[in-house]
Amino acid sequence: MRDIGRRIQGYRLSRYAHAQRAHVPKWAWLALGAWMLWAGLLSDHSFYQLWRMQRVSQREQARLLETQTALRHLDRQARDGNERKRIAERMLREQEGWARPGEIIYRIDDKSPPPASE
Repeated sequence: MRDIGRRIQGYRLSRYAHAQRAHVPKWAWLALGAWMLWAGLLSDHSFYQLWRMQRVSQREQARLLETQTALRHLDRQARDGNERKRIAERMLREQEGWARPGEIIYRIDDKSPPPASE
């Protein structure tokens, strides 16, 4: 009886033995490794390139947000009459040297004297 039990158990195990020992040829591993290298690093749409493009996209989105904020600020300034007057006055004072009545303007040139030669 024991002999039959061993035979049956051996038969059951032998039926599934080939499923446990799946043989993959060495060239398949080499091909898989080459494809992973190509797909991961070398192709135009590699995982590395996609990662880099995602980082660039995030940076550009941040710059876009900053630019939109600055544009909204400038638009608000352009629509506000008092702000336009302040900007025009500042430009005339800085670029043209204009002054209000009673103001004294002091100009300091940033030109330093040439170094003394010994």
